[in-house]
Amino acid sequence: MYNNAELKGMLFIDIETSTAAKDLDGFAKIVGPNAKQHWEKKAKYVRLNSPEYIDHSDDRLYQLDAALYPEFGKTVVITIGQITFTEGSQPTPKIKSFYGDNEKDVLEEFMGAMARIFVANPNIKLVGHNVKGFDLPYLIKRSIINGVNIPDKMQLHKLKPWENCLLDTNEIWKSGGWNGGASLSLICDLLNIPSPKQNMYGGEVAEAYWNGRLEEIKEYCEADVAATMNIMLKLSHKELVIMEESPF
Repeated sequence: MYNNAELKGMLFIDIETSTAAKDLDGFAKIVGPNAKQHWEKKAKYVRLNSPEYIDHSDDRLYQLDAALYPEFGKTVVITIGQITFTEGSQPTPKIKSFYGDNEKDVLEEFMGAMARIFVANPNIKLVGHNVKGFDLPYLIKRSIINGVNIPDKMQLHKLKPWENCLLDTNEIWKSGGWNGGASLSLICDLLNIPSPKQNMYGGEVAEAYWNGRLEEIKEYCEADVAATMNIMLKLSHKELVIMEESPF
């Protein structure tokens, strides 16, 4: 499906997010007196679409689900990676993570790196699973909230659909269908790719973050990036990358 040159022109990306505060009271201290009212409205929508949450209080539901929404959460890890090829065409992952407790610092470091990458390679594609529906919109909104500059190539609201830099493995898997999407974990299992969901799941990230497990979250995010690389390699009938410690 993709040749080596095309694969080398891809920048794989994944993010991990937490609630903006440990609980709803903490969120109110950040946002102001209307914070709880804003979350109450969102919580009604969440319960409507997720009956398993029907008996949860607003505070408990905030702890469980708010990390999914950029208005109520924050970015704690951003991982990017590229595939390089040895002379024998063995693919090797090249990984870097931006992470920490200060979200603005994380976003500034990442957006600065992206600005330099786009200068070096204006045609590079950002590849991720549901990157169009979640990762990039989340990063853009959180950058706006934190007053962080966004490279022109990532200002998706200014670009025509065929001009944007995104390649979504969820859309690739749909193969042109409307309802053919699947989770990253499911695709990995179907294609016999090592799953990144062995030690942690996305819904556990916020709790892990507030329990001081940021390093584990970073490793989980890097495993997601490696898994996405392997999906693209598998679709291209190439060998898989083996995840190792590798500076970007």
